[in-house]
Amino acid sequence: MNIGKLSMQYRTVVITVIALLTVWGSITFMTMPRREDPQFTIRTCVVATAWPGAPAIKVEELITDKIETALDGLEEVEKLESTTINGLSTVYVNLTDDVPVDAIQNVWDKVRAKVDLVTMPTDKVRPVVNDDFGSTAVMLLAIYQTPLPGQAEVDERVRYSPRELEIFAERVQDSARLLPGVAEVELYGVRDEAIYIETDLGNWAQIELTTDQLRNLVEQRNIVSPGGSIDTAAGRFNVKPGGEFDAVNEIESIAVGAVQTGRTASPVRLRDIGLSVHRDYEDPASVICRYSDTTGTYPAVTLAITMKAGGNIIEVCNACVEKYERLVNVEQLLPADLAITPVSLQADNVNAKVNDVINNVISAIVIVVIVVFLFVGARTSIVMAANIPIVVLAAIAIIRWFGVEIEQISLASIIIALGLLVDNAVQVCDQTRTNVMDGMTPAEGAMEAANTLMFPMLAGTLTTVAAFFPMLLALKGGGAEYVYSLPVTLSTTLLVSWLFAMTICVILAAAFIRAPKDPNVPTAPLPWLGYEMAKVGQRIARMFHRKNSDSDAIEADGSNSVTDTNDNDSPGENIFLRLYGVAAHLAVKFKWPVVLGTIGLLFATVQLPVSTEFFPQDRRDQFYINISLPETSTIEQTNQVVKQVESTIRTLSQSTNADGEPIERLRAMRSMVGGGGSRWALGLNPQSPASNVAEILIRTTDGEVTAGFIADIRRVADEGDQDLGLKPITGARVVPKSLSLGPPAEPVVIRVSGDGFANMQDLRRVTNEVKQLVREQEGTWDVHDSWGVYGFQLTLDIDDEKANLAGVSNADVADTLNAYYSGLRLSTFREGDHSVPVYFRLAADQRNDLSGIDRAYVEGQNGKLPLNSIATTRPVRTPVKIERRDMNRTIEVKAEVEDGISGNDVVNAIMNSEAMAKIRANLPTGFTIEVGGSLEESQDASVQMGTSFLISFLVIVLILVVMYNGWSKTLVILATLPMAVIGAWYGLYLTSNPLGFMPQLGLLSLFGIVLNTGIIFIEFADILIKQKVSEGDGSGPISGITRAEFRQCLVEAGKQRMLPIFLTTATTVGGLFPLALSGGPLWEGLAWLMIFGLLVATLLTLFVVPALYAIVVETFRINPIGKSDA
Repeated sequence: MNIGKLSMQYRTVVITVIALLTVWGSITFMTMPRREDPQFTIRTCVVATAWPGAPAIKVEELITDKIETALDGLEEVEKLESTTINGLSTVYVNLTDDVPVDAIQNVWDKVRAKVDLVTMPTDKVRPVVNDDFGSTAVMLLAIYQTPLPGQAEVDERVRYSPRELEIFAERVQDSARLLPGVAEVELYGVRDEAIYIETDLGNWAQIELTTDQLRNLVEQRNIVSPGGSIDTAAGRFNVKPGGEFDAVNEIESIAVGAVQTGRTASPVRLRDIGLSVHRDYEDPASVICRYSDTTGTYPAVTLAITMKAGGNIIEVCNACVEKYERLVNVEQLLPADLAITPVSLQADNVNAKVNDVINNVISAIVIVVIVVFLFVGARTSIVMAANIPIVVLAAIAIIRWFGVEIEQISLASIIIALGLLVDNAVQVCDQTRTNVMDGMTPAEGAMEAANTLMFPMLAGTLTTVAAFFPMLLALKGGGAEYVYSLPVTLSTTLLVSWLFAMTICVILAAAFIRAPKDPNVPTAPLPWLGYEMAKVGQRIARMFHRKNSDSDAIEADGSNSVTDTNDNDSPGENIFLRLYGVAAHLAVKFKWPVVLGTIGLLFATVQLPVSTEFFPQDRRDQFYINISLPETSTIEQTNQVVKQVESTIRTLSQSTNADGEPIERLRAMRSMVGGGGSRWALGLNPQSPASNVAEILIRTTDGEVTAGFIADIRRVADEGDQDLGLKPITGARVVPKSLSLGPPAEPVVIRVSGDGFANMQDLRRVTNEVKQLVREQEGTWDVHDSWGVYGFQLTLDIDDEKANLAGVSNADVADTLNAYYSGLRLSTFREGDHSVPVYFRLAADQRNDLSGIDRAYVEGQNGKLPLNSIATTRPVRTPVKIERRDMNRTIEVKAEVEDGISGNDVVNAIMNSEAMAKIRANLPTGFTIEVGGSLEESQDASVQMGTSFLISFLVIVLILVVMYNGWSKTLVILATLPMAVIGAWYGLYLTSNPLGFMPQLGLLSLFGIVLNTGIIFIEFADILIKQKVSEGDGSGPISGITRAEFRQCLVEAGKQRMLPIFLTTATTVGGLFPLALSGGPLWEGLAWLMIFGLLVATLLTLFVVPALYAIVVETFRINPIGKSDA
């Protein structure tokens, strides 16, 4: 079946269908859902259990271990990780990749059922399972008060309280939730209110009131139970008890007893027994949030907006911006001095990436037009260039059927496809041009070209599709969801490219491509220039009477073979063709040295040091700073360090550009003290809530200044700057980091684990030895471990005999002291939908001073008694943080690496060192040392990608064996794959780019181009061999032809394919150059790999493939055109 012929017969139908597809693709592209990163299912849930006041070791033993033991038996669970700190257990449950997406919720239900069966240390301790976390906010808004016009600062008399800021933020939150496409709107940085009932140790010891009694009194006053209903003739009426009370006065007036005065009893209220009640903000604060820009620093609340699946990030973000502007300017539901500023807006990044793709499509079209015009003329260039947009748009229309959205990976797929789809159009147009030059009409030439190339091009396309499509089969879990759009988009685009080459390209070629008026005079600019230069050369030669000048240098060779059209059409190119002919003859003659030399070159090239990396760091106008103090630090201490860092950032903001002009680098920053807040980019994991950590999100004025800004902040944080009056930041780890373009993975992580409840001293000792190795490794900084420093714990040695006699249990002692110093939650005060907790605790002067703990009274069954009568106290050092992995205590040694150094290389160097071997040889029984972080992620991904590569290879072999009905030509074509590796590897080495995920995809693309070139070369060589066989007498040793004739066929096939191969290479390389030079870190490695790989593979293909074919036929005596060559 000749698809080209059918297309010409039904050209109106074909043009109409393709026009509709193109329009449909255009509309789809404009309306497709957009997001920055692919959507994938989080396969992790968190089991959080609070046990206030309990030390970390006790929490690990009585909560963490029990939960992990209960969940370890679930077959769907792949890995259990936990972090235990004082008063809190957090267990992360990670599922295997084999669990289907629609079955994940059922697994979480099983997790909840298992957790509910775990016995907790007290009835008040309840685990909470959270399976809805990890979503990335598409928009982060800072809400804060600004000075009124004409004022430099906010007037303290009218400054909004934290509660007022929260109320304003809730109005924005409520409005944003109603917008289409919005999934969740979360508030961060809110400072909660609390009502405190405070006492002192002496007063509380004398009051005949216990904390349990106080709780009951407060809860009874604050009734929330339903009061029932009353049926009357007029209908049914619900009864609501008036139990939602009015805060401080109501609590102070709670009656705790009565005093008999004569015949009447006077109530005794809380205010009468020396208990003070006041309403304030939580103290200490659990989180502090600020927004800063060049004008000042302001207390703030942050609003994180996440998007529904299938939403358009640009539309969602624009709708949110319009909504909050309307709230201020039109509806006036927010005051004029309330500012709402985006500190993270993913729509900007998505817009930039979409524009990059559009620019690359336009660049590809322009480059195709220019290159093809220069070599073969305007008509052919129009046909080839027209093919690009219609293929891309038609493919976009189709991939939407499969759920593909506009995101980072699908955009990458389109850009990779641009380098592949050009080849089919080039092949058809060049063969049409050849046929027309041989005397066919344009229509006949186009149809014959399609008929000749249909199956070879289909095989080439299918082999390229086979390189990508198995990803859908081999990759599983979140990885499969993350890269789903890649094989779908590439496979669809390549198949559409082949189909359009057989249809619309044939129609356009028949309409535009024409034979030149004079076949001996080329019309394309470069061949014409060569022709004119040849004539000038002849004249000069005649002037000097040189013997070897003749008109054959200008005239056609006269061969009527299908392979001689290049000579006939472009006499000026004969110089290159003849040079190639001489070189190709030598390559075929010395075939073994050529092949062995190529193998040696491959071996030498792959010895060049090329690092590995999962995903590169971004260079956008955002970065962040993680700040960590010792685990025993208070939030106020952390806040003071953050203020110093903020001041440093503002000072360093002033810089100069390349022209020496002053510039500001800081646009805005958001500081979150006490945790990292929401996840605002896929490439980072926000820090968990803790008093000793903080995160600063910085937006710069331009992505180009980000790297220098990061370097300056790091330098000053470590060393200070006397000229600027900046001191180094001591007592804290200040780590400025750029964002990763892929899933977050720390550059250097080495895990030290011990079985179960491993000895902590041994675990610490081994960890310190590993930390020392990491410190000594060149290029590392910020070396630390995940457990942090030990803290002091006040241990109570309770005399069990005395305690039992007094009716006091260990739990009574713990609960009483926890109430005194941390606060006991009694109840909740409600104001509409706003809740305020009520706590009982000691006054501040005693709460912050442990010297009086011996005088504290504890509550038991027989009343209150002094603590020192049943226990003694002593301070001890104890871990405040314990991490476990798969139920084993684990400490992770972590570090950052300098720019230009691969974390994977650092970890490999450490793990393979003699010093590490000595540490491993002396490990205590049950201890292990493993890699984590980026290297572990790369290894895990490599296993799945390796499976994908294996499937691809087997499918490619099957396609080639079916096509050739044998192994010899299959092996020749497969042998071309290393040619792509030579140039690709050297390109990475020369440009200092690591072999990451995107360059690996580029290598697969190269394999597809090289395979396609080899297939078509073999096809044309076989056509020429058959032609020679039909013309000869059948007496030759190779299918009836002589060895010289066979070799001439190989050389002529190379000449025939030289121009289309060169055009494919030139157009693809030209399209990749903008990406390589200014495409950003995601594209640079891929672009340079493909540029060098194509250039080298193109050169080698034209010489090594003929040499390989000659070896198969001449050395192993395989019949090149038999029914079976095996």
